[in-house]
Amino acid sequence: MGTYFRWFLPILLLILAVSAVRYHALLTSETAQADARYRSEARQLNLYLANTVLPLSVRSDGASVQQVLRTALPLNRNLAAIVWHGNGSRIDVLAETPPGAAPREQVPAWFSRLVGMTPIHNRLQVSLPGGSDGVLELQYTPDLPLLSVWQAVRLQALLSAVNITLVFVLLGLLLASHRRLLARLAQAIERLRGGDFTVRMAAGGTQEAQHLSRAFNGMVGDVGDMLSSLQASRQQLGQQLTETVHMQQVLQKMSWQNYHDVLTGLPNRAALAARFEQELFLARERQRLMAVCLFDLDHFQAINDRYGAEAGDDLLKQVAGRLHAFSGKAHYAARLGGDEFVLLLCGQASVEDIEVQLLQLMRELSLPYQCDQQAVHLTASAGIAVYAGKDLNAESLLRHADHAVYQAKLTGRNQYHFFDSHLDEEVRTHHNQRTEVRHALINGEMRLHYQPKVNMRTGAVVGMEALLRWQHGQRGLLAPAHFLPLVEQTDLIIDIGEWVLRQALWQMQRWSAAGRQWVVSVNIAARHFQQPDFVLRLKTILGEFPGVRASMLEIEILESSALHDVEHVRRIIRACQALGITFALDDFGTGYSSMSYLKRLPANIIKIDQSFVHNMLNDRDDLHLVRAVIGLARSFHLTVIAEGVESIAHGERLIELGCDLAQGYVIARPMPADAVMGWADNFVAPPQWRAARYTEDQI
Repeated sequence: MGTYFRWFLPILLLILAVSAVRYHALLTSETAQADARYRSEARQLNLYLANTVLPLSVRSDGASVQQVLRTALPLNRNLAAIVWHGNGSRIDVLAETPPGAAPREQVPAWFSRLVGMTPIHNRLQVSLPGGSDGVLELQYTPDLPLLSVWQAVRLQALLSAVNITLVFVLLGLLLASHRRLLARLAQAIERLRGGDFTVRMAAGGTQEAQHLSRAFNGMVGDVGDMLSSLQASRQQLGQQLTETVHMQQVLQKMSWQNYHDVLTGLPNRAALAARFEQELFLARERQRLMAVCLFDLDHFQAINDRYGAEAGDDLLKQVAGRLHAFSGKAHYAARLGGDEFVLLLCGQASVEDIEVQLLQLMRELSLPYQCDQQAVHLTASAGIAVYAGKDLNAESLLRHADHAVYQAKLTGRNQYHFFDSHLDEEVRTHHNQRTEVRHALINGEMRLHYQPKVNMRTGAVVGMEALLRWQHGQRGLLAPAHFLPLVEQTDLIIDIGEWVLRQALWQMQRWSAAGRQWVVSVNIAARHFQQPDFVLRLKTILGEFPGVRASMLEIEILESSALHDVEHVRRIIRACQALGITFALDDFGTGYSSMSYLKRLPANIIKIDQSFVHNMLNDRDDLHLVRAVIGLARSFHLTVIAEGVESIAHGERLIELGCDLAQGYVIARPMPADAVMGWADNFVAPPQWRAARYTEDQI
């Protein structure tokens, strides 16, 4: 038997295993029903006989009792015998097979043992009028219930056997057909190996056989054509000519590889340099503009990590294909390396014409790509340097375009930016400053200070907010506003955010060991929060600090962080809340869409922005805003906390409005971690706060 037929045994075993489970369930069900019916009918007949024999027992005539008992036998076909003891007499009535009746089908003994139904013997005591008792004994046999179960199971077994036989017959026919097809293919291949290039397979049979025949016949035809061509060429050309042609092909391939990108087929950096100088010369001669467009794919590394390097290479090929198709013969496209591409827009009349073509290309590049049989959205940021006859070389133009790409990414990606020479120095300055911030993180110059959050009414310390500081070597301690804006649109903000999380969790672990179970809030930047792997990375960081419960961590995000993709932010918040982490909307009320987005964001806490709290005592508009935010929080059953409480009067008014939680300079300024414990031991809420009461019924 071949490989195919060896599958019959495991298939048969699988079918038998499934059938065993099925028949076990069938047998259990049928047995339960038959047994229940068998015992129910016995109970009903017992009650009937007891109620019928009792009136008859008053008479001493035993013949009447015997007649009644005989008439009861047909009422239950399972009844085998009835015995009556009364008035000193015994009457036995046995079930008999009617004359001429067909013999009852016998159930196999093994099946009876398997089902396990047992005879029923009932003994009923009947009180007689004279004060004595009579006894009615009834004996039931389960032959008929067993027979019904046996017939049901046997019928199902017969149907299953027919089905299994049909399945194996059809499977055998299918395998036999495949064996015949393979035998024909093997025979044709043997003839082909023997040099018979006229061999062909018949095109009849199933669709698969027809497809295989066409493919084989086409292959044989191609091989025959190639062989004929080679034989003709060998006859026409000598060995020396063949070697010369081969060498030329190798040289051409080497030349092509030297000036083209192997992956995408586009010209590479070396080819671009040669073409660049040529186009610069033509632009000067014809007094036309030339634009150097540098493209950098947005978030390509994330797509590469998600789908794999092979899928990433395929995406690069698709991008290159669109650039090549757009460039045509008038322009020139090249790949610099990685996910960077260059397009030279040659012979342009004006900057407006350049911008029109660039917009068209950006739209084409943003169309969906195919990756792993699904649509993937990928965009690119573009930087443009325009050559207008100035004394600039190719290297300078590429550098200017690179600076412009960076500016485009800072403005939100999927954007383009024209290089401005006046901003070149500023760009380099910002780049140096960002480098300095990165070095500060690496060299341990970052610090965390903590500002307490308290319940003003009770005086209890309810938590801390972790605030980032930079201990600069020359400028001293710097607040975040002096350096975070430089990096908030770069991946460095992610490294800083993870450093802050680890430092805060480490400090929380120390405080927990000292008996201080404070909730610590950490501010997370929008770019960091919206990373695809944010929740996974957060789980990893939490796992590094087993002494800290996730419920002790609070994440603060600006409401503006959610405006780009509310549903995506909502999913991230829900995933973090599933870990036990709480969320606060920071600077609430400063965004134009706070009210419309609040119901869609499952935040736990609202923080009233300090700009409203500062002037609430003097500016009725700010007071109304604070009142409205507190009312909104109550409506959504959210906790509300006020920032920027700088006086006792501010705290009193907030308590009267219904806000008990606050932080601000009147409570404590941000302080190093070492100073927090001492401050907490000595903090006492002002008596004015303890005496203040919520006075407004309607907020």
